Amino acid sequence: GDLDPILDAREADLSPGREWTGWHAIEKDLWPADAEDGFAAYSQSKRSQLASGLITHTRELNSRVAHMTFTLCELSNGAIGLLDEVATGKVTGEEEIWSHTDLWDFQANVDGARVLYEGLRPILLVKNKSLATAIDSELSKLQDLLNLHKEGSGFVYYDQLSTSQVRALSDQVNALAERLNELTA
Repeated sequence: GDLDPILDAREADLSPGREWTGWHAIEKDLWPADAEDGFAAYSQSKRSQLASGLITHTRELNSRVAHMTFTLCELSNGAIGLLDEVATGKVTGEEEIWSHTDLWDFQANVDGARVLYEGLRPILLVKNKSLATAIDSELSKLQDLLNLHKEGSGFVYYDQLSTSQVRALSDQVNALAERLNELTA
């Protein structure tokens, strides 16, 4: 909880007087917003400070989680949490407000949810094969939708998606999350 705002706070989430660090501060510098907002590119010193902080805090995060273990319920809820994050933040386009690389984050959350689910899948195949088949299908449908927006080694920029394309992604995330909720139950 203490590292998340240091690494991943968005500008809109900052309280007055709080220093902005992390990925999104660097994102704004790499993809500067309109000159009208008054943002001035960071100095080389500030860029070095931000990069060094990311390395330090990412190493700290890694050391904290390296030896953690999780219950089956925590794995399932983790997968749901990753999809909820997509449904409430990434699908709105507000996650990567300057770079519009939201689909890369979207894919990472789906990949994370898939890894967590795959850890539970062998048990689910024994306990409730039809639910496993349904989750597999929903994951596949979501990946197929994401694949429609691939371009080269990445994706199209999020601001190039139509409202109906965003809605289709959102609906499929919700369909998958609904099935994963059955798993937790």
